[in-house]
Amino acid sequence: MPRALSNNGDSQLVTAGWLSEHLDEPFVRVVDTRKGDGYAASHIPSALCLDASPFLRDNGDVIGAKDFAGAMSRLGIDASTSVVAYDDGNNLFAARLWWVLKYYGHADVRVLDGGWDRWVAEDRLRDNHEIIASPTRFEPKTTSSWKTDSDYVEASIRHSERVILDVRSDDEWLRVKDSGSTPPGHVPSAVHVVWSDVLVHDNLCFKPVAELRTMFHNIGLRQDQEILVYCLGGIRAAHSVLALRLAGFEYARNYEGSWAAWSRAERPIEPE
Repeated sequence: MPRALSNNGDSQLVTAGWLSEHLDEPFVRVVDTRKGDGYAASHIPSALCLDASPFLRDNGDVIGAKDFAGAMSRLGIDASTSVVAYDDGNNLFAARLWWVLKYYGHADVRVLDGGWDRWVAEDRLRDNHEIIASPTRFEPKTTSSWKTDSDYVEASIRHSERVILDVRSDDEWLRVKDSGSTPPGHVPSAVHVVWSDVLVHDNLCFKPVAELRTMFHNIGLRQDQEILVYCLGGIRAAHSVLALRLAGFEYARNYEGSWAAWSRAERPIEPE
């Protein structure tokens, strides 16, 4: 069966309307990444449950290829599958799953724009039956261009062709808010934008591509540069990598360890 394309002009997002029309397609796997008992109470029909909040990390780094392949195989995801992820928290965990799938070489993955909240606001069909997929074989193929580490970030400080982007809150950036386990400050030469600024706050959808591009250009980013994105632990950063890729910044990478790894390793911090 030929693949359906998203109806909003890009390959990273789908609308609630598009997904509603394609729920019964055999190649589509909808993955609910909400925390807690939301899935048991109500979910998108045919959606599979994956609590991505703890599962997609391993000691501060991305989950290993073998464990991730096992999880995806149990969800019935293989190379022929179109994955659509969603959650109810500004799509933070959905974007995280999107990024990990990209990192392990799965190209056909999208995020439901607006997530669960948008689905409910549009009064789309809901179900409360647990869905069990027929297992498949997911074969991970690590794609290093989606991820970076502390050594590479340090080598990129004040680099003319690389930009370090801090997407934490204003309080974290301005040293007002201490995380409790890490010191205040930021990576030297980093620029800043709050991760949630990429969303339209009255409907939780991503801003239009033109607005995203303007916002990133206004903080000095160029589309031909590598953009190394960090937050506290790589979750918000993955969401921002999605936004950057939507806006045409094809060299955006997630600094997976982020500020937690940077500060533990006693890397340079600004301001001192």
